Amino acid sequence: MTLKEIKQRWKKACTTDNVIDFSVDVGLIAFDVLASPILIVVRILRFYFKKFVNKHLKRFLKWFAHRVLKI
Repeated sequence: MTLKEIKQRWKKACTTDNVIDFSVDVGLIAFDVLASPILIVVRILRFYFKKFVNKHLKRFLKWFAHRVLKI
């Protein structure tokens, strides 16, 4: 193939629709790759935060019920 033929094929391939499709696909793949590790970390942090809050909230509510309300 000559350089002229390559340029012609490239011009035919670079339509607005193809560029938009390509950029959306690349964006979705990049978002998936970047978001996955973040989501794993967020899920782990949320698990331990929920565990911590539940433990301390239950302890506080029991203390409040027994000491303050004297139930």
